[in-house]
This record gives sequence, C-alpha cells and structure tokens, in this order.
Amino acid sequence: MIPLVHITDLYHPPQDPDDHIDLATIVALSEYDLRGVILDVTQKFLDPAPAGFDVSRDPGFVPVLQLSHIIGRAIPAAAGPRAPLSGPDDDVTDRPQSEQAGIQLLLDILEDSPEPVVLSLVGSGRVAAAAFNRAPELLRRKTRSILLNAGSTDGKKREWNVGLDAAAYIGLWKSRLPIHWFPCATEKSAFDPDHERGTYWKTSHAALFGSLSPAMRSWFFYAFSGANGGDVIRAMSQDVESEPWEKLLRESRNLWSTASLVMAAGRVLARTSSGWRFVFPSDAGGAEVWSWRLDPIEATVNEHAEVQWKPADRDSRTFIFGRRKGPRFGDAMAEALGTLLGGIGSGN
Repeated sequence: MIPLVHITDLYHPPQDPDDHIDLATIVALSEYDLRGVILDVTQKFLDPAPAGFDVSRDPGFVPVLQLSHIIGRAIPAAAGPRAPLSGPDDDVTDRPQSEQAGIQLLLDILEDSPEPVVLSLVGSGRVAAAAFNRAPELLRRKTRSILLNAGSTDGKKREWNVGLDAAAYIGLWKSRLPIHWFPCATEKSAFDPDHERGTYWKTSHAALFGSLSPAMRSWFFYAFSGANGGDVIRAMSQDVESEPWEKLLRESRNLWSTASLVMAAGRVLARTSSGWRFVFPSDAGGAEVWSWRLDPIEATVNEHAEVQWKPADRDSRTFIFGRRKGPRFGDAMAEALGTLLGGIGSGN
C-alpha cells in the first residue's frame, strides 16, 4: 500500500464540500494507507461574519471521526496553525500549543514511516511548509511526492489556495521537495474545463452520489446540512429523508483534486464495458483511456508567489499535470468517481 497523509482545508460545516469528496476518494482507493488527516484551517473561516468569512465553522474533526466509524478504522487527525506564515522560512514554533498538533502529527508520521510518504495538499500548504522549516532533512528523506493542488499555469494569476498563504506556497517551491503540481487554475480561470493542464471539472451531485451506501449518504448529508448537534456517530446509521436528499442531488459540484489522487494511486481513467472507471493500466486492456501524465519541468517562484515554469529535458523532481483535452472529461470523471465512492461502506 501507498502511505499517504492528507492535508486538507476540511471544515464542518464545509467551506467547500469538494474537500469531503476528496477525503472520500482517498478512502475509496484501496491502494492508500491513510496515515493521517491534517486539518489546514484558516481563522477567517472559523469566525462568523462580519469578522470572518460568512458562518462559523469548526476544523473538520467531525467528518473524519464519522468516516473512521463507517470504514471501521481509526484515522488520526489534528489541526494546524490558523494564520498565514510570517514568511517562507516561518516554522510557527511561536504559535499557541493548540496550533502545533497538525505539524507534529506530520513529523511523527514521517519519522515513524519505514518508507517515503505521499503528501496530498488540497489547501494552503501551510502545514507542510512549516514542517519542512522545522525538519528539512526529515521531509527530504521521507517525502515520496507532494501532490500540490494549488496555483495557476499563469504565474501572475493568484489562485484561491495560494491566496490563503502565499508565504507557504513560496516556501514549498523553494524547498526543492518532489512536487507533482496539479494547477487549480489556468491562464483563463479556475473554472476552465478544457485545458491541457487543467484539473478542474464539474458535475451533478446525482452523478456522484447516486450509488452511495446508506452510511455514506448519511455522511454527505450531515456535512451538507451543516448539522451541529446530536450524536454524530448515530447519525451515520439514520436514514436520510427522501425530499432533502433529492434536493441535494439536484445541486452540482466543482472539483479539482481528483486526478491527483487517482494518478498517485497508479490508476487510469478508462472506458470499460461497464462505463468509465478508475482502473490499473494492466486492467484497461483495449479500452479507451483518457490519457493523463506528469511532465518534468523546471520551475522558479518569486516573492509574489508567482511560479514561472518551462519543460525540462533532463531528469527532474518537479512535474506538472497534463491531460488529453476534451469537453467530456468531466462526464468521464463523474461516472468513474461515482462508481468508486459507491464502494465505501457497502458492507455495513
């Protein structure tokens, strides 16, 4: 199995529910040994307006706990620091003890692992950058790859995750750790569905959630409804009423990180006799494969968190995502991911 630590801006209620879908995707991919979930929280999303972003949220301990219950396996979780780094070299040792657990969990997992670990980043990158600043040699020895879901193919365009902590983004690029870059935005926007380097795709909740087990229906519904009371475990075994569930299914979802998680697991997107699925290359046979790849690049970052990159002709530790263009990419991804998520908790 592939050891993986997922560093995610997961909240309850969600700031963006794509983070719940990303976590469920990791759990559904049996190749991963999920060693821990580190909650990459930012203060403005924890506070209600007007001081904060909109509503009050908590770090996403509740969805991690609930998912642990559904799959019958403990998932260690801890939260990281709540404010951006003061600079690319900040190790945040001056922050309150309550903000140290996420960084320490990452360092402990890496120290204890006999093999290098994949770090999946779907937020600001603050935890990984601070951990590197504390223990650079440990990170260099024990990081198999960083799945960096952030940034734009156009260095001057400030993408959402970079905006959460520009100093952390700069620090990660300067670390020379093995970065597998999955840009969340292109020269056009963060919602560009047909770009060679674009990870973005969109689909309906019906396509994603139509085959869920009862427990996973409860898990997603609890998150989307923003419930904040009662027995959070018992709620996973309670039926979801049909009318609010049907309303949820009529909504849609923007997604960016799926390709990074599937690719790192060693799977491809193939059109099998049963439809589009995430399969191993050896199982694709003669099926149509929606090609994707990681291309080696040379990259630099400036003080404004702008990344400039170009193809590399030699061996590189830095790669950028590429895929076959086409407007049906989202449809294929949705069919494959919906089937994958349908396998979680199906034995419960």
